[in-house]
Amino acid sequence: MADLKETSDLANFDPYWYAQCYEADMMEDDLDSLHEIFNEIQSDIRGKRLLDIGTGPAIYTVISASNYVDEIFLSDYAPQNREYLTKWWKGEISYPKDIIDYIIEEEDRHMTTKQREDEVRERVKGIYHIDILSEQPLGFDINDSKFDVIVSGHCLDGLATNLAEFKRCLQNVSCLLHNGGFFIMSCGVGSTYYQVGEYKFVWKSFTKDEVKQSVLDAGFSILSYIEISDIGDKYWDAESHYYIVARKQ
Repeated sequence: MADLKETSDLANFDPYWYAQCYEADMMEDDLDSLHEIFNEIQSDIRGKRLLDIGTGPAIYTVISASNYVDEIFLSDYAPQNREYLTKWWKGEISYPKDIIDYIIEEEDRHMTTKQREDEVRERVKGIYHIDILSEQPLGFDINDSKFDVIVSGHCLDGLATNLAEFKRCLQNVSCLLHNGGFFIMSCGVGSTYYQVGEYKFVWKSFTKDEVKQSVLDAGFSILSYIEISDIGDKYWDAESHYYIVARKQ
């Protein structure tokens, strides 16, 4: 760890390293949580349009969701991540088979890995550049085409450098959602960094109370909370992480 270079510049984020090292490690807890959210805890989460904020080179956040929305839009700030996602969307890159198969088993469906992955691809209608700290995160006014569901996995708390920035991110998320729309977010507890390649990306961790109050202050009601106490991640020093499901009032 001592040899890693500290950075906060997403230009140093290597999507291929991330996919090989993070996605190769099965993320059962995350997959279980997302399956539970969409199928059991909040079975009324439905809609036409879903936006995933900070997708990176990963699509695990939208696989379960793909059964309940018509259109999925992926987004990321870093151009190399959007390029990676585009290659996946075109079928030039496959998502880890173990992850897809795990979700197929959870869903109790009888289909091949490729069939399930292609189902998700068919739902994807665009890959956007996003700057969630901007008042127009997608770079254009979407008043006539807001989203019904927004998902963000381990992004907002890793992006914001202080609580004020985190609150601004949440306000901007709210502006992208229809009234009554759903927001699903995961955050880390006690984390200071995550590793990608030879870089140690700085992470600002907020307390659970700070996060919950910020979600409420942004105009959401909190519907459910799932905590994952043991993450066992050698590339991220979080003590635990959790999912919050909220609804725009």
